[in-house]
Amino acid sequence: MIIALLSVLILTCVIWVLNKKLPIQVCSICAGVTLTWAWMLSGMWFGLLSVPRYEFITAILMGMSIGGIVTELKKLFLKRKNRTESPKAEEIKKRLDNCC
Repeated sequence: MIIALLSVLILTCVIWVLNKKLPIQVCSICAGVTLTWAWMLSGMWFGLLSVPRYEFITAILMGMSIGGIVTELKKLFLKRKNRTESPKAEEIKKRLDNCC
């Protein structure tokens, strides 16, 4: 577990430094977590890491990545939904809320 924490910390710092020089900005923590579980998963696949020892922490890190992706998608969909609603839809929604 210490290896995973150090990996996340080091990769996060490396991405943070690269963000200052690259034109595309990436979330440093997200990238650090994703790169950590990616190399751990690859290590288990090729037999370089013990599966029973690293599978749980890898699964936790993968779940964190999925949670972050879902949160960002939710923000994106809500922004898009608010932009596409028309005033007529708002009026219909108010009438339906007050009907019963």
